[in-house]
Amino acid sequence: MYFSIKIILINELTNKDENDNISLRFEIHRSLDVNISNSNLNKREFDIKDAIPISLNLESFILIKTHCIHGILHIFKLPVRSEIKWKIQGGLANGAFKIGNGMDAEYFPRDSGDSVIFYPQLQSSSKNLTYKKICIELTVRQLGSPIFKDLEYHFFVNVNILIAKKFPRRTFRAKVFVNKQEDLDNDNDNKIGNYIPKSNAIDSDNSKPTFATTTKKKEEEGKNYRVSFKSINSCEICDLSLIYKIKNNTPYLFSINGLKSYLITSDIIKVSAESNIKKSIKNDYSSIVLTGSNYKKYFIDNLQIQPKIFWKSNVGDLVYGNLGQSVIYYTPDESELSKSPITISLYFQYDHSLDYCQQAILSDNKKIWMLRQPPLRLF
Repeated sequence: MYFSIKIILINELTNKDENDNISLRFEIHRSLDVNISNSNLNKREFDIKDAIPISLNLESFILIKTHCIHGILHIFKLPVRSEIKWKIQGGLANGAFKIGNGMDAEYFPRDSGDSVIFYPQLQSSSKNLTYKKICIELTVRQLGSPIFKDLEYHFFVNVNILIAKKFPRRTFRAKVFVNKQEDLDNDNDNKIGNYIPKSNAIDSDNSKPTFATTTKKKEEEGKNYRVSFKSINSCEICDLSLIYKIKNNTPYLFSINGLKSYLITSDIIKVSAESNIKKSIKNDYSSIVLTGSNYKKYFIDNLQIQPKIFWKSNVGDLVYGNLGQSVIYYTPDESELSKSPITISLYFQYDHSLDYCQQAILSDNKKIWMLRQPPLRLF
């Protein structure tokens, strides 16, 4: 899925004297793609009481395209923050999402994040085979900035279930897929008239940016951090780059949310990352500078770039891999109690082309003890 919006066009200066700062002509586009994470869902067989873990592969970007004076096309691909909400059509009559873990787990027809634990409502039947179709409404909100507003995109997550009666138990298989919901309002939102262009060119000094590509470095003064993004096709003479400035922030952008000091053995849970940036403080937001050698600087204010988030656990199973704002985690069974405590770690980095072993920053980790299921009760 691809949405293209021309935000601003600035004509190049006709006078390109060495002492002049050259203007850029650039466009900003948005792209969004949602699909179910690669899994063996269609091949797996569930017990009638089991949950269906569902994880999304979400790619939400803005693309900034520009030609330098030598005719080379530069494309900067920046991941932006998006919020995801789930709602089961028909409510609890069709199932619920598991919220929390252990004895504190609750079940609701709504949830948020890029992963959910879904318990379908499956009724007993005398037939050997029973079909069930459940639809989940999915809303993805791409967070905006002063140059463009938030956009919502609507999808349906379809869960087709085949229930088989096998003596002495009942099992089912599930097929899960995403369809886009037609929404005429979004077509209108993509028009340039609904956007507020805000990009100011200022006189730049003749110094060349020295920040390493996608490497976070601390400035000499203050507590700000900068990351420099390069285009795949890059002109060595013009040296165009996007510099992302993170304001008033520590290296620890995320913390592990919702985990207590213990987990129950043989449990399925969702582990989430929570941003440590205070949304209420304007100065905590960040800005982007598009510039190059002998080029003017163009500022895009208050746009939050979403880093790539990685998870790691020394015990247990991350069902769909270690990427995402949230992950589905199977706690170990009783045979691995001797390995307690578990250590769950959270990493991030801004270069989405690298795996977590390269330049990743440790943001948070937690040590968690294991209890048998059901948990022991003391009287």
